[in-house]
Amino acid sequence: MHRTIVSCSTMNKYESELTEAITKMATELPPDVYSALKRASEDETGEVANKQLKTIVKSIEISYKEKLPICQDTGLVSAYITGEYVKDHLLIKEGLEKAVSKLTENGTIRPTIVSPIKREPVIGNVGIGEPEVYLDFEGESSIKLMMRGAGSENYSTLKMLLPSTSPHEINKIILEQTLEAGGRICPPSIVSVAIGGSPASAILSSRKALFSKVGERSGIDEVAEWELKLQRALNSLNVGPMGLGGIHTVLDVKIRLLDTHIAMLPLAITFSCWALRRIQIKRVGSVDEIMW
Repeated sequence: MHRTIVSCSTMNKYESELTEAITKMATELPPDVYSALKRASEDETGEVANKQLKTIVKSIEISYKEKLPICQDTGLVSAYITGEYVKDHLLIKEGLEKAVSKLTENGTIRPTIVSPIKREPVIGNVGIGEPEVYLDFEGESSIKLMMRGAGSENYSTLKMLLPSTSPHEINKIILEQTLEAGGRICPPSIVSVAIGGSPASAILSSRKALFSKVGERSGIDEVAEWELKLQRALNSLNVGPMGLGGIHTVLDVKIRLLDTHIAMLPLAITFSCWALRRIQIKRVGSVDEIMW
């Protein structure tokens, strides 16, 4: 489902579009994520875990009805600009900053950003490096947005492995990282993994993979099989919803493979909490549309 945005002048249209998109992202969960949580709440066998999932589902429904943030940690806003939108990246960045500042002022986004050493508040959540903006000339024309809180970010990680590291050993590292994170990443989570590339490209690839729908498999058969096997292994850990035990530690696993240097093997692990907040603006003909 999507809605068409009425075009306005170039100078202010991105601010208007981004304000609407971020508001929707903060207060509504994508249908695929909601459906996955709903299914989990219906087949979770543990009493405590089942109550946790039902509470999460109810909270999502209240947020949608009352237009309130899904989570009190509205996190960091990032934008991934692709295709023909790249030519307008400065206007989009300006519009994004104004939208974030406005939504912070009206309470849709929590004042969260601080300076790194003195921990002084950054007015309007707009500062050095925030909100994040990434450009990619290739691919379909879109502005993809994501909000990520500190819980899942604090346990997302990059590890530089020996080139000889096997898939079995990689799985073990991911399982150990998930166990260490426990309930602090607010599971059931989506675990997104990128293997190879450079340290920077691995991290970016693992984050961007979260834009694919829950249950959407890799186009490479052996990687798709790996995703499913790893998902089963993660769900056998008994971390469960909010770390209180159960059969739903993760909702999905994403794996991306990147060609890399002969002497290294980066492994990026990005966790999303159950509240995977993402949305996009796409160019359809001559108009922009907000869609999941």
